[in-house]
Amino acid sequence: MTSPQNPPSPLADFAHALAERLPDRWEATALDLRDDADLRHHFYYRVWDRRGAQELGLDRDTMAETAVLDGPDGRRLLVLPAAEAGRSFLICPLIAFDVPVYNSISPLSSAVVPADPASAAAELAGSLLPVYESELRTRLDHVVGVLDGTEASIAACLAAEAERSDDPELAQELYEMRGVRWLSHPEDTDLLRCAAEDVLAAVGLLLGHRGPLSEALVGVTTHVRIYCEVSDSCEPLIEAEVIGRILTAAGLSDTSSGIFDPAITQKIATIDFLPIEQQRDLVRAAAATYTRQTNAG
Repeated sequence: MTSPQNPPSPLADFAHALAERLPDRWEATALDLRDDADLRHHFYYRVWDRRGAQELGLDRDTMAETAVLDGPDGRRLLVLPAAEAGRSFLICPLIAFDVPVYNSISPLSSAVVPADPASAAAELAGSLLPVYESELRTRLDHVVGVLDGTEASIAACLAAEAERSDDPELAQELYEMRGVRWLSHPEDTDLLRCAAEDVLAAVGLLLGHRGPLSEALVGVTTHVRIYCEVSDSCEPLIEAEVIGRILTAAGLSDTSSGIFDPAITQKIATIDFLPIEQQRDLVRAAAATYTRQTNAG
């Protein structure tokens, strides 16, 4: 079982100090992986440039004291002692959103940084972090784009067909699922909440790159639902939850309207006209309403 370092170790102190100095908002969690082979295995295979990191000291079997930094838009950094213990630390970017990574062609690589948090933050902000954001955004956009022409378009056709038939069964099915299954299956609630968090993180990353909010949303829920192994029948629920959180953050929510209110389209259009950075701030504010638990996910 993993547990926070107690008392704080030099690595834990460094991770927390580094998180405070990185641009945007980052949170550090120190972990003891000595007795958790499964989690060591998980983090080892989530390192973006595993081969390169191995040359810098990454070793699945000796990973014990570590820390994870959770940043905006799904970005995560693994902090490990470097080969010269006490003098430097190894920072490894982690794969997010299950995007495919081909080490031979990715410019993103792990880095050894000095033990001084201020110097380390300056180095990461000028090199690793911008490349990480760009690489993750590009690969996520490619994965979501592949879905746009298949499952996303099929879903759109089905939605249009349901609208033409004026059949209330879909709404009733969603209502029953939300009212009964969520209450009787807490594990499903946790899974759907985690999926909604990942959608918000992905949308925050894609904003501007794919266009405004309405365009950034396309295909993302489908991709997240697939790799989270959530039933496709829950996809509308996840997207409705995400949109509801964003509208609340923007001050545009209306408790008198439901998730099928046509006015929601206009509210999203209103957000589309805001500057991209302001749209991203709203999405991040929506994500911040969840209490994130740092774990293997």
